Amino acid sequence: MDDLSGSATERLQQLALIDASDLDAAWLGTQLTAALYAWQGTEDELRLLREGREDY
Repeated sequence: MDDLSGSATERLQQLALIDASDLDAAWLGTQLTAALYAWQGTEDELRLLREGREDY
């Protein structure tokens, strides 16, 4: 199986479209972990942007 690509949301959408009977547990775990780490990275970037913004 090919590795998933794109943003975390795109990767999770790709996983949702894959037939579960064709999945290898190790491959699925790797892809899900990669998507969640990417999602966490996005959340960290958003948090930093929010903290750097001044409210008036």
